[in-house]
Amino acid sequence: MESTAWKEIVSTALEMGDRFRAEGSVAWYRGERDAAWKLKSTLHRLADRLTEGLAEPWSERERIDHLRDEYKTLYRKFQAEAWPLLQEHERSDWGVVFTMQHFSLPTRLLDWSESFACAVFFAQLRRKPDDAASIWVLDPHQLNTLGCGRTGVVALHEDADDPANLDTMRWHPKRIPPTELLQTIAVSPIYTNSRMVQQRARFTLMGDSFLPLDEQFGGALGKKDRLRRIVLPPETFADAEAFLSAAGLNAFSFFPDLQGLALKHEAQVESDIRFAKRVFPDSFR
Repeated sequence: MESTAWKEIVSTALEMGDRFRAEGSVAWYRGERDAAWKLKSTLHRLADRLTEGLAEPWSERERIDHLRDEYKTLYRKFQAEAWPLLQEHERSDWGVVFTMQHFSLPTRLLDWSESFACAVFFAQLRRKPDDAASIWVLDPHQLNTLGCGRTGVVALHEDADDPANLDTMRWHPKRIPPTELLQTIAVSPIYTNSRMVQQRARFTLMGDSFLPLDEQFGGALGKKDRLRRIVLPPETFADAEAFLSAAGLNAFSFFPDLQGLALKHEAQVESDIRFAKRVFPDSFR
């Protein structure tokens, strides 16, 4: 039987999604197996690590310049070395960036999904039963109202000359960065692999701020209840597993490749061990 906590989690996520849709937007979800993780891109996490512990801490401007330089270096190195290995659809400016993201190289991108079930899967991925996980819910339209003064989700374009399009290449490491600070925006991706399709992937393109997303714009998204973290306490672990099982979802559903199969079997082994310890407790120390 579902716990009260799990019922409240599902109800809250659905209520927020319904509310956003009623106002012409949509809900994006992000699952994290550790409730303490912050909403930062892998590039910002890398920059944090590279500059922590300095005898003389850098100014905010120095940190931002370093972030931009590091991103440009990572992009150019990957493009040069990976070019013979890239498929044709991966050889565009944004295609290279999304391929970097696919293989866990640092980028400004932060993954989201239009699927609540997908977020639950990622919250459970390698989660331990005693850990608190979390699911974030975001209104991307409200984010873009704050980040770029536009409603709707921004499409990534490489044609900066079209006045109808926001010049998203300003966030790209190939371009000389603007003098003003880049803000975080919500973007629709260029699908470079089947995982993105299966995961109904969406992304926030993080700006220059080192603050996590929930603290950017003076915390306005949270104050307007357009960004909320829903904590999954340890007692919801079994409920989340049952939810995914009932929906017939596993790692191979969201990673339709060999890694997905490996993750599926890894999760099954862990599930079998938990089952054995629960059913035959006297056989284990």
